This record gives sequence, structure tokens and C-alpha cells, in this order.
Amino acid sequence: MLDRQNYLKVKLFLKFSRDVHGRSSLQISNNFEHLKALLLWAGSQPLGSAHAFNTSLSDFLFQIVEKGLDQAELQSILNTNQRFLLCMKAIFPVEFQNIQLNWIMKITAISEGKEVII
Repeated sequence: MLDRQNYLKVKLFLKFSRDVHGRSSLQISNNFEHLKALLLWAGSQPLGSAHAFNTSLSDFLFQIVEKGLDQAELQSILNTNQRFLLCMKAIFPVEFQNIQLNWIMKITAISEGKEVII
């Protein structure tokens, strides 16, 4: 089961991306697809405690990676999720206070020795 507040934060981020950054409908749709992985990773846990999850986001993505997802797409998913968490830390500083900026910045680093094989 997915945490409803996490989903609402994703929708807020997408609205912010459209209204403030002027992202196109296609970009918003792609971002939503990328953020679905984050929602699945979090499950029923609040994203404000993401730093304490047992599995890293990149490891989770490797576990669920579907045939056809290449290294560039994986990197794009991680980049979108990093932007989302940076935005949430700025908008909800109390809820995301335990997530350190250096933890968020490491999200886009794919673990060494791992690559997507098609």
C-alpha cells in the first residue's frame, strides 16, 4: 500500500514543475513515471524517513528493473527523484529535517559495479 501523503507530495511537485519551471505535459508525464518508482520504494513509509529505508533507491530500481531500461533511463529516474527530494526538503523542512542534503545528493550515484544489462 502506498502512503497517501507521499502521493500528494508527488502531485504537488509535478504542479510546481509545471507552474514554476514551465515543464511541458510530456515532461510532467515522464517525471510522474519516474516518481512512481519512489512511491513504490517508500510503500507505506513516509518519505521524510527515506534515509532510514533498508534498501537504497538505486538498489531497489535494480531489483525491479524491467528489460529495456537502459543506463541512461535509470540515471534519469534517479535525477528526477533527487530533484523531488530536494524540493520536498525545501517545502517541508520539518518533515524532511532528518534527511541530510549529502544523502539526497548521493541518490544519483549508481552503485559501482552495477549496470543495467539488456
